[in-house]
Parts: sequence; structure tokens; C-alpha cells
Amino acid sequence: ALRSALGRDVTDEIRTMHPPKVYEKLIHLYYIGDYLPEISPNAMLKTEQIQVLKKQDKPYSATWQGGLSVKAYDDTLDSIHKHHSADLDQDAKIQEHLDNENIRKAYRRLETDLKARGLFKCNYWNYARECCRCTMLFSLSLWFTLKGTATWHYLTGALFMAMFWHQLVFTAHDAGHNEITGKTDIDHFIGVFIADFIGGLSLGWWKDNHNVHHIVTNHPEHDPDIQHLPFLAISTKFFNHLYSTYYKKVLYFDSVARFFIKYQHYLYYLILSFGRFNLHRLSFVYLFTVKDVRTRKLELVGITCFFVWFGSLISTLPNWKIRMAYIFVSYMLTFPLHVQITLSHFGMSTEDKGANEPFPSKMLRTTMDVDCPEWLDWFHGGLQYQAVHHLFPRIPRHNLRQCVPFIRQFCDEVGLHYYMYNFSTGNGVVLGTLKSVADQVQFMNKVAKNNASIWA
Repeated sequence: ALRSALGRDVTDEIRTMHPPKVYEKLIHLYYIGDYLPEISPNAMLKTEQIQVLKKQDKPYSATWQGGLSVKAYDDTLDSIHKHHSADLDQDAKIQEHLDNENIRKAYRRLETDLKARGLFKCNYWNYARECCRCTMLFSLSLWFTLKGTATWHYLTGALFMAMFWHQLVFTAHDAGHNEITGKTDIDHFIGVFIADFIGGLSLGWWKDNHNVHHIVTNHPEHDPDIQHLPFLAISTKFFNHLYSTYYKKVLYFDSVARFFIKYQHYLYYLILSFGRFNLHRLSFVYLFTVKDVRTRKLELVGITCFFVWFGSLISTLPNWKIRMAYIFVSYMLTFPLHVQITLSHFGMSTEDKGANEPFPSKMLRTTMDVDCPEWLDWFHGGLQYQAVHHLFPRIPRHNLRQCVPFIRQFCDEVGLHYYMYNFSTGNGVVLGTLKSVADQVQFMNKVAKNNASIWA
């Protein structure tokens, strides 16, 4: 994350990712000079001109094209992708003429306003409800698993376990961002208890990965959250054997990748259903290979405890077939979480707009929100407001909905586009992006086959 910030003004990134003591006191220990204001070669547009060019953020809802067939599916995705891509292209043209310094100043005014309204303060009654919900799900899982007498009883227990892990991750995410107490050490240990001891996943890995994602969102070379070769690719840039600065290795676009990417818009949900298994792998790689891990021993103890209690639980099941089924059901049915995680970014821009792009412009260009009824907020766990969250990562997730009107007002003021789709349309945007990349692989294969026939 720091390497990607070289030569750039990252004032807003520092302020939004850290508590006030960091940028008010500690940062001055590293002061060496002032950053000169940028000199933009583009003519700035007036507010009236922006409003003429800028499409209003009217909700777009996709409609199914035809019957239940592969062609209807493909046609629907093509239609959604065409509409969404047109919006992205239009916004890119407008952004070239926006006053970047005005955007930064308006963003800082917005931050001050949200703080004054108390939206950075955590209401702990919300976490009392979270505790009740998670306790209920875990209790139901244990009851069906330990008291069950039929296969469907055990698999119902696995279902509730998946729901329990799904909901629990949201609070671990909050702790990783210091949203709960605002105190780094306390929130870190809360996060380790939840992620490692109860979930079997490394909070340290997640923070290391996620902090980079927040700074270089949707950058193919830098953002690990979109580096999923050989299984998924959201940009044709991955065809070029990119070097991942996070994983420090080349992401080869080989024959295996060609196969999966060719069909990724069909395999997307199936691939995501294996996401929890992959998180175990990433956790172990991080804890055993990374040199500087904050609480390595504690996390290893936590993950060991997870496998002890979870292993003990499944050992009570009647036979190995039911045990394997229990593991796969409880793990694979967490796939809605991975859908929610990828939904906000996979359909958005992956362009690099250079060092002068303001932080809020980049976050709104690379992130979309999901429009859902308020009663369903518990299910999404704050992931439905990832654009708001990326702008202000330390705002408690239970306050994100209240921030939306102010984000809209900010976007109207400075000329940026706030992307929000309903859940089904948002999925269509992601699948449409995946299909557009898959179509390029199909085209490359046809060209290669045609060339081979010519030279044969």
C-alpha cells in the first residue's frame, strides 16, 4: 500500500484509514515538506456544465431477456453490461474536467459534517443485537447437530453453522477497521477471537490484505481482492501475465486460466462456494511465510482451537459420509458472503487514473452500493454500502445507511457518480463484466484456431 502511494498526495487515505492521533500527532514525526498543489492541464467545468453532462443517479433495474435458456441469460448480461459500461465511460469523460482540489475540500467538509452528526460514534446496542443473532444461530446449529437423529437434522445444523459464520464475519470486519471501540489493541483482540478462534481464519491476513485493497481498490496489479487467476478475471489486463505486487509473483494467464475464464460467468457462483476453503489456505500461507505478523502465536493458537472444537463437533456425527457432507454444506453455504464481497467491485472500473486522482473519486469509480430494504440490512452486514464504507472506513456499519443522503449530496456537488443497484441488477453487472472478459477469450481462441488453419 505504501509503495503504491509514492509520489502521491495521500492525505485523505491516511485520514480515513487511521484514528485522529495518527494524523494529528504521529505523522509529524515523518514530516519533510509540503506537497505542491497539482497543475491540471484540463479546463475545469462549472457546476451547470457538469449537470448537463452528468447522468442523474437514477436507479437502473435489469429485466430478463427472453425465456429460461443460455441465450436469454447471455443476452440479459450483455444488455446490463452495455448500459453499465456506457455509464462508466461517460463518467470517465466528465471526471477529466472536474476540479480535483474542489473534490478533496468537499470530501473533508463532508467528513467534518458526518463527525458533527455523531455518525462516527458506535451504538453498542447494535452489537448486542448482533450477539443475540449469532448466539441464536450457533445454538440452533449445536442443537440440530448434537440432538439430531436423521441426516436432514445434521445438515440443518450445518446450514445454521454456515449462517453463523456468515454473520460473524461482519463483526470481525468491523473490528479490523477499529469501528467497535476505536482502540486498536482492543478491536484487534476482538477480531482475533472472532476470526481465528471461532472462524478458523487469520485476522492478521485479512487486515494485511484488506488495507491494501482499500488504498488501491480495483487496480489489477496491486489489489489482491481482484487477483483470482486462474479462476476469475474482471479485466482483460489479466491476459498479460500481470505481476502482483501483493503476492510478489506473476499471475500467469495459462491454459487452465483460459478454460476457467472462458466460462467464468457460468461458474461464478460455484467457484465462490469454495471461498471459505481458500480463506483457510490464505490464512496459513500468511501465518507461516510472512515475516512480520503482529500476533502470530495467538492466531495460531486460535486457529488450532477452531479445528479442535469444530473437529470435536463433527466427530459426534454417525459416520464419515455425514461428516463430509456436514463440512461441505457448512463451508459452501457461506457463498452468499463471497457474493456480497465481490458484488461491490467486480463490475466497476479497473482503470489507473494516475497519481492526481482524488481519493473519493477513485473510491466511487471502483465501488458500487446495493439498494436493499432497511429490514434486510442485517443480512448484508454493511457490505451493501461499500462505497460509503470505502469513503469512510471507520464509520460503524450500523450508521452507513444514514450516510447515504450525504454521499449523494456530495456527489451532486462535485460532479461524481454514486453507483447503486438493487441486488439482482448488481449481480447482473458483475456477471456482465465477467462475460465481457470471457467473450474476449472466446475471440482469442477463434483467432488462434483460424491462424492455425491458415498455416496448416
